[in-house]
Amino acid sequence: MRALIVEDGWQRGSLAATRALARAGWTVGIGAPRQGFAAASRFADAWHEVPPPEEDEGAFVAAVRAAVDVGGYELVFGAGDGEVLALSAGRTKLGATFPYAPHEDVVRAFDKVALAEVAERVGLAIPGVGDAPVVVKPRRTTVRGPAGEALRLRAELAATHDEATERLAYLESVGAEPLVERYVQGDLTAYVAVTDPDSRIVAAVQQRASAVWPTQAGGSIRAETVPVDPALAERVAALLADLHWFGIAQVQFQHPPRGEPVLIDLNGRFYGSMALALAAGPNLPAIWAALATGRPAPAAGAARVGVRYHSLEPDLRRRNLRALGYAVGAAHGLWDVRDPRPAVQHAGRLATRALRRLLP
Repeated sequence: MRALIVEDGWQRGSLAATRALARAGWTVGIGAPRQGFAAASRFADAWHEVPPPEEDEGAFVAAVRAAVDVGGYELVFGAGDGEVLALSAGRTKLGATFPYAPHEDVVRAFDKVALAEVAERVGLAIPGVGDAPVVVKPRRTTVRGPAGEALRLRAELAATHDEATERLAYLESVGAEPLVERYVQGDLTAYVAVTDPDSRIVAAVQQRASAVWPTQAGGSIRAETVPVDPALAERVAALLADLHWFGIAQVQFQHPPRGEPVLIDLNGRFYGSMALALAAGPNLPAIWAALATGRPAPAAGAARVGVRYHSLEPDLRRRNLRALGYAVGAAHGLWDVRDPRPAVQHAGRLATRALRRLLP
């Protein structure tokens, strides 16, 4: 039981997956350009140098294949959009199982325009267009920049028409296709599921954020598991079935104070706050790995409600004096008392960066 996780080195989701797979008996290797969070974990067995896929997709696939040959891995996971899409396109060259639906379905799920079309078809609300404030996002989150560098792009809130124009111009300048959506005010909610090869949901967790970073258009820095909404679960199941999805999917919504959740994204990979779902019960990566290899899957069970997640560093950036208090008893993306090295390594990086800013 050997699995390789391919990432950029700084993915909290890949660290959570490394810990979860190892606890289920998997030997886990990390493929990345650098030795980052997951490679520092005591649960990682090896690190293999793998360049970013945006720089040279052929070299990326070749490096993953070399890692598979050296490490004897039977499964290869991608922990970023760029990695998943490149691995999917090159899956026949990997020498290991890539646990996803056919490539055309993977592309469709990661394409924000195609995703919105499917969402409307199954009865999910989507943002649509409107006047400022708006959210400006790339149709694809990873591109090769003008200088050949790997760029990881994200959605940003534009409060005014001028801000939207500026952001649109930037995305176009780096070769990305920009999209503009109406900003939906509300709590960031996620329905997280693992589906089997027939696209049936076998495990699910629902969470709701009370704080995000960057504010208004960022990821969860404070979140809590909540009871699964049966109506939302039914529509997400229809969405994933239409996409022929296999594996993990974090389906994100903005939930207005009054009104139904509005679909904003689908993360078809290990995601930043995955430590919350793992703390709440089901071992999502291990269930996925078992389904992909024909092994008996760990029992899913119902996720515990009221489990909290905290990302301390961005919470401190908000100058929130209560951040340390909230951290106690919460699940964390980096910190784990049984595996402290990734958090210690990151603290050292932050300290070094701060010293460089202070020194002339």
